[in-house]
Amino acid sequence: MKKNKKKSRFKGAVSRNAERQARGVSQYGYLRLPKGVNIFKEEPRTRVELDVIPYVVTGDNHPDKDEEYGIAVKGELWYKRPYWLHRGVGPDNQSVVCPSSVGKPCPICEYRAQLLKDGARWDEDTVKALKPSMRNLYVVIPKNNKNYPEEPHIWDISQFLFQDKLNEEIQENEEYETFPDLEEGYTLRIRFAEGSFGANKFAEVSRIDFIERKKPYDEESILEKIPSLDDILEVLPYPTIESMFFGNMGPDEDEDEEYDDEDVKKKKRKVDEDEDIDDDMEEEEDEEDDDEDVDEDEDEDEDEDEDDDEDVDEDEDEEDNKKKAKKSPPKRQKPKAMAKAKRCPHGYEFGVDSDSYDDCDNCEVWEKCLEASEGE
Repeated sequence: MKKNKKKSRFKGAVSRNAERQARGVSQYGYLRLPKGVNIFKEEPRTRVELDVIPYVVTGDNHPDKDEEYGIAVKGELWYKRPYWLHRGVGPDNQSVVCPSSVGKPCPICEYRAQLLKDGARWDEDTVKALKPSMRNLYVVIPKNNKNYPEEPHIWDISQFLFQDKLNEEIQENEEYETFPDLEEGYTLRIRFAEGSFGANKFAEVSRIDFIERKKPYDEESILEKIPSLDDILEVLPYPTIESMFFGNMGPDEDEDEEYDDEDVKKKKRKVDEDEDIDDDMEEEEDEEDDDEDVDEDEDEDEDEDEDDDEDVDEDEDEEDNKKKAKKSPPKRQKPKAMAKAKRCPHGYEFGVDSDSYDDCDNCEVWEKCLEASEGE
């Protein structure tokens, strides 16, 4: 009888590695670079000229996707690929692409959402450290640069350091919004200043100028050389990130394959329900202010409701008293004839209060009052 063999750790791994080598894919941190494509890196106190070249969107979950206007939809050209990055993950302080960049749930974001739900503040160091930073990938061709040949490069830079500045320039003068167009585009002349954060120095954009290109690009020939930015991001599986984040190695390297996609979907639905995710600190501050206003409004509403409830209770008490009055037996009434003929000389009720007071001992109409009382 043939023994059941344990699945080899090399099964699938060797062929995958061979395929990657055949395609010429090299690893650059969390980026997978196609063969012959290099990284462009900005430097402080420099000036560069870059042609931003659009790429064909291949994914269904592009963050800029807007079907109504045909922006970043699958099969169309777009000029950037936004994504979110977690830094300092695990004991090795690795940088990890947040799975939300491709529309999938992220264990780190889930943990952060749970902390906020449990009462932690967004500005606490432990919470802030879990928030991913927004970055963008671009395909750029450096112009007139001795350090970079005029061929497609991948540029990876934070939203704050470049795209926010570019957006401001476009809003100032909308005619430059065609800068990525292959035929009518502009070359970006960018000046980088030196910024600092603690002991770290970095390049930040201080100025962007738009220069007319000397000649257009041929769409058919240039797009053959342009990689898909959607395929460059290295997005690790959910359980792998989970193990890295919590510092535990999984029991089996095959865990990724065995992980139930339905479980991942359930986790994502839970995060969507729990989180009012979002995404920057100013928005969270506004949300907190809004929450305080809502709480005050709710308190006022509760006070008004309590006042209303008290009014209702008083009305209900009145109604109850009326009902009780109707149900309770009526007090004994003096006979009308007797009431007219006789009156208590001491101011009490004739025929009712006989023998009830000391004055009754020497009262001249006591007997008749008693008779009237017994007669009733």
